[in-house]
Amino acid sequence: MRPRALRGAAAAAGVIAMLLTAGAGAPHAASAASSTGTPPSVDATAQQCTPGQRVLTPATSYLVERLGLEDAWALSRGSGVTVAVVDSGVEAGNVHLSGALVRGHTTFGDGSAPADDDLFGHGTAIAGLIAARPVDGSGVVGIAPGAKIMPVRAFESAPEDGQSSRDITGPSAASVSAGIRWAAEHGAQIINVSLSDDQSAGQYRTAVDFARSRGALVIASAGNRKTADSNRPDPVHFYPGELDGALAVAGVLRDGTWDPNSSYAGAHVDIAAPGQAMPSTYISGGDCVFNGDSASSSYATAVVSGAAALVAARFPDESPDQWAFRLKQSAMRVSPAERSNTVGWGEVRPAEALALVDDGMLPGPPSAVHPAPTPVPTPPRTISIDPVPDPLDPARAIVGWAFGAGATISAIVLLLARARSRRARR
Repeated sequence: MRPRALRGAAAAAGVIAMLLTAGAGAPHAASAASSTGTPPSVDATAQQCTPGQRVLTPATSYLVERLGLEDAWALSRGSGVTVAVVDSGVEAGNVHLSGALVRGHTTFGDGSAPADDDLFGHGTAIAGLIAARPVDGSGVVGIAPGAKIMPVRAFESAPEDGQSSRDITGPSAASVSAGIRWAAEHGAQIINVSLSDDQSAGQYRTAVDFARSRGALVIASAGNRKTADSNRPDPVHFYPGELDGALAVAGVLRDGTWDPNSSYAGAHVDIAAPGQAMPSTYISGGDCVFNGDSASSSYATAVVSGAAALVAARFPDESPDQWAFRLKQSAMRVSPAERSNTVGWGEVRPAEALALVDDGMLPGPPSAVHPAPTPVPTPPRTISIDPVPDPLDPARAIVGWAFGAGATISAIVLLLARARSRRARR
């Protein structure tokens, strides 16, 4: 997949630095997308993904074992939580999403939420990773299979010059920010934004702050190198993920390795999740395995959003900041007290997040409710250079005197005896 920039209204608005993951389609579709400048299509190297051809993947998703999902599902399946997917739309006809969708919205036109289509497919894959229901004959299942999905379409297709071919309108900072606000207004507790932008901080900040005030947690991509514009230097910002009140998610390979050719590193990274060889829902109505050759932070973002839905369902009275703290604090990392610029606080572990007890004393990210522990100063130590008296010295002195006195008496007795012996001989 070659990097490409956005066109249409997004370019007109100057928002051309979106870092999107692969969207949907077979390899030949990806090539066509590259030539027209549309967002990337699905890199389906692990499995051919053909629009209109429904295929179910029987193998159990490796994410179940990798993330310990059986243990997590014993505590929560995400029921009662709505996750907004601010993306390209969601194909409601997918077998895994039957009964999973709530009313959606588009930030264009009349506000209705048209389904995902063969130009994109990205939003459908994201939705499946979050909340796909298990079905017979398929191993695909979402991280939170009891959660609801709210499709919020932030990019749109439209006729180009009266032709049947289509071009992209968006996404832009305005459309994504509007989507975040709409989702928060309409009851989403978790808002998945599988993209990042290096511009328009003010718009994103307003949207994230609004979502936070309405009890919603925004979870966004930390950026993909493979789908960034190769003509631009490394972006220094990753909105909305890097903002306070949001989580920025990095992608790792299926074995947990961070890949510098796939992902950006930086102080903005909060947490990581698998983003390679991701089994999920496809616009054909069945399954597909996405992104076989790299780690996409877009798919990783969906994994963390699913984990957040599990947490929000189990702890509905906690705040978005508390949910985020649970995810970061419980993540798997080498040193409990340290984060890194590659994977943040570590790779997400949903079961551990659900079992976490926050007493304010845990090493790592600061608690969302407890003040940081006051450091206790170490009392000063006085070091003396005077010799330390030996408690046995008095005993040794007495014994020494006793031996000395005994030796003296023995010598005197010996001398007297010798003197007597000499007198006697005379």
